Amino acid sequence: MKTYIKCGTLIDATGAQPMPNKTLVVEQDRIAAIVDSADPIPDEDVEIIDLGRYTVMPGMIDCHEHLSLDVGDEAAQCSQPLPYLTMVAVANARKILQAGITTMRDVGEKGFIDVEIKRGIEAGLIQGPRLLTSGHPIIRTGGHAHFIGRETDGIGDMRKAVREQLKQGVDLIKIMVSGGNSTKGSLPDSQEFSDEEIQACIEEARRNGRKVAAHLHGGPGLKVAVAAGVHTVEHGKLFTEEDVKTVANSDTWLITTVGVGEVAETMPGVPEFYKQKAARASANGLKVRKWAKEYGAKVAVGNDTNHCRMDTEARALIEAGWSPMEALQALTIRGAEVCGLEDKVGTLEVGKLADIIAVDGDPLADIAALRAVPFVMKAGKVEFSDTVGEP
Repeated sequence: MKTYIKCGTLIDATGAQPMPNKTLVVEQDRIAAIVDSADPIPDEDVEIIDLGRYTVMPGMIDCHEHLSLDVGDEAAQCSQPLPYLTMVAVANARKILQAGITTMRDVGEKGFIDVEIKRGIEAGLIQGPRLLTSGHPIIRTGGHAHFIGRETDGIGDMRKAVREQLKQGVDLIKIMVSGGNSTKGSLPDSQEFSDEEIQACIEEARRNGRKVAAHLHGGPGLKVAVAAGVHTVEHGKLFTEEDVKTVANSDTWLITTVGVGEVAETMPGVPEFYKQKAARASANGLKVRKWAKEYGAKVAVGNDTNHCRMDTEARALIEAGWSPMEALQALTIRGAEVCGLEDKVGTLEVGKLADIIAVDGDPLADIAALRAVPFVMKAGKVEFSDTVGEP
């Protein structure tokens, strides 16, 4: 049976202008056609979904998240038993999908929670976005986020750590190249692994068909990672102008994560050391984003425990010079490119998976409209619907 989705305004995220009065024709899990809403619907067994009051756009793609963590004291959260952390992850997966995020990279979980959550989603046991998993982040002994990852020392142990993640069937490898904000005593712009360890990680992953995401606020590790062929650098809030040029002149993507720091600065219960480091990073972050725009770095976004707030990440890009359409593309097709899924998701085009959301308002006029998502379809299945048709 075909499903006809009538759109008030269609933003396909290809960069084309918004289109009024279009209808998406969905067959099984794919977009079969895009037609004028005035065209007659064939007299056959069809389902009609009227989203005529809404803006319809592709499902969003979050390139940096952790399902079992929320903004706050991450060490304390990770001290909880794995069954409890799994329940947190299940609840967050559902909320993230309901917010219109249909694809997500999970860049680090304790106990391979992400691998099992992905399995549960694909089996239809729980609701959540399409997941790309990384398993345990690879961390030097005592390094940033040592409470969640696989502590690793030396080239041989680095290769073993990568292989342990591969054994679990992860989609990518995560390495903590620099220190971080949320770990006590960690220096966010220090290089936490030797050059040779970083190179071994990326080489081992690539030899086995996996890409590497590098946690990297700043510091000398950036040039090492980029030269070794790292796929993404995460955060980048302490990058210098030369650092941004290095990224822009490479095939590496920058994944910006603005909202988590903004929330950490003011939220009760966040450790004081985290607040202070987050404030320092935020103070430099706008400059980094402006340089990224100026020099043409490839940019996508992630919420990084500030779950569901893609509007915050888009707003941060707009403040730095992206047009609203470019910001929307960073949340959709650019994220798909990061995930290697650009032929399947990220835009609303014939032949692609029917990852379709509706938002109440015009996100190109007011990006905050992304917070009101009354309808979510993932791969042709309606996951959430709280819509009102045309009067």
